[in-house]
Amino acid sequence: MSYYILGILFLYVGIGVCVTYGGTSRGVLFFFATPMILIVCLRGHTGTDTSAYYTAFMDLENDNGYGGEPLFNLFSRTLWWIDPDPRFVVNGISLTTAVLTLWGIGSSRYGAWFGGLLLVPAMFYELTMNVMRFGLASAIFLLATEVSFDKKPLRYFSFAALGTGMHFSSALLFILFILVTKRGNTLIVLMFAAVALCASFLMPDYLSDKTDLYTGLVAPNASSGLMFLVLQASMLVLLFRFRTQFRVPPAGLWLCGAFAIAFYGLTQMTYAGIRFQLLLVYLMSVVLMRQYTPRDGRMSKRLAACLFFIGLVAMMGRFHNMLDEEGKGASPFLPYRAIPALEESQ
Repeated sequence: MSYYILGILFLYVGIGVCVTYGGTSRGVLFFFATPMILIVCLRGHTGTDTSAYYTAFMDLENDNGYGGEPLFNLFSRTLWWIDPDPRFVVNGISLTTAVLTLWGIGSSRYGAWFGGLLLVPAMFYELTMNVMRFGLASAIFLLATEVSFDKKPLRYFSFAALGTGMHFSSALLFILFILVTKRGNTLIVLMFAAVALCASFLMPDYLSDKTDLYTGLVAPNASSGLMFLVLQASMLVLLFRFRTQFRVPPAGLWLCGAFAIAFYGLTQMTYAGIRFQLLLVYLMSVVLMRQYTPRDGRMSKRLAACLFFIGLVAMMGRFHNMLDEEGKGASPFLPYRAIPALEESQ
């Protein structure tokens, strides 16, 4: 556990430097995120789904991949072509996700606050070491939100196509971001959703596999997904409390609240609800960062304290899950294991 904690603590030092400077420095952010990046890209059998990716990527030499997403499999095969080793492919994907995520955070003046205090502590290890397809797609989505949809819709949709090709479910991120943050784009959103829906019907085998998978996975108990619900509620309260500082229409807030309740209800029936909750937490974190427009150009200490507290709660929840799963499965987060070459040299 100490590896994960020290990585976050070192990043907090960098956030402090950025706060003192008055804005996010991409160079500072990357320097102080180096320990976290090394943890991610030098790991062995660590990360809940890592073992499953290892097994799947062993079959890349037979032109088989993981899941049905074409661009994710193309990227995986490219890494395999560079070095035909499942560990290299897995860690290469994780490194790409980490770099793109930090790059996207660093593009915002307030990235150190929203990204460093909230998004990274809450989700960095999960996105880079576990749900790697969604992690890569979410990093692309983060880059897409730098683009003004109103001014450059084609560029935004290009990012959307790229992200969806990495993980089909990420199409919801691109659709919901417009719904939550923009007014008068209902027709465009419906067209986008219709295209995504039609595309899904072209892959009946993929949909059938997903249905079969989540039909057999039920939530362990009534508290499943409760932490995500608490985080979503906390961010909604923050948006209401500081609503004059965020360019989020009231309809967007109510929409986030409705989805939070709906996805929590879904967790009580199927594990798929947890995945949707993860998606919504990520979406709301990005909305906070991209739509923040303070009148005087500086973030209030009260808002920064709220972000730190929410991020701390999320991080504690993530670490609690790591401890609860310690030693279970083929590649748990704990104990942390580096790639065999590093372990043998110690």
